[in-house]
Amino acid sequence: MITGAIRSVTILLLTFACSLAANGCGAFGFPAHAPAKVMEWWGRCVIRIGGWRVRAEGLERLPEGGAILVSNHQSLLDIPLFLSVFRKEIKFLAKRELGEIPLFGKAMACAGNLFVDREDPRDAVHVMREAVRRIRKGQVVVIFPEGTRSADGSIGEFKPGAFYLAQKAGVPVFPVYIDGGCSALPKGALLFRRADLVVRVLEPLTFAAGLPLSKKEIAEDARRRILSARTEEEARGQGPGL
Repeated sequence: MITGAIRSVTILLLTFACSLAANGCGAFGFPAHAPAKVMEWWGRCVIRIGGWRVRAEGLERLPEGGAILVSNHQSLLDIPLFLSVFRKEIKFLAKRELGEIPLFGKAMACAGNLFVDREDPRDAVHVMREAVRRIRKGQVVVIFPEGTRSADGSIGEFKPGAFYLAQKAGVPVFPVYIDGGCSALPKGALLFRRADLVVRVLEPLTFAAGLPLSKKEIAEDARRRILSARTEEEARGQGPGL
């Protein structure tokens, strides 16, 4: 059985190698989509090496075209978890700090992910416009609207940026409840631990008649649905982080 330390070192080396490969794709004339394929493979391998059991539900709800996924955020493991579960190509809209991680941040950018500087309104507008363009072209964009990882699995307030995107792009918002990441890799920890991981895609929110129309209201509605999913998981005796 792989120990926690060996598992962690293996994942670290894999991340370094895949980040290097994704960065090098352009220099060696690989197709434009090659970095994304490398990072998708990285995500699946991370989950496999970690030995985590993953339960995914509601994936069939995603449409053929573009959509926005809004999820609670527990761990750095959330990114490979999404990449391993969804067979449809997804992109992340994340804070600038993720893009500044040496080598890995550049690899994620090469793979087509977007990073926003929340302190620079002009940059934020530019990134939002690019995200809308991609969503209208059929891409699925993942946003963690809490803005930061949870230290204990609690779900913070949702910022309304994701729901502004939905209004502009005219696509549904799918709340996604994830669990287990804060047990597998707690915030600030270096060693990966055994845990069961959960991904649940919930019923979509739209801006149709009868549903909340303001960004704040629909953000609150998305958060309520994710909290309800967490309560259901607890009733099953499997959450949070179990």
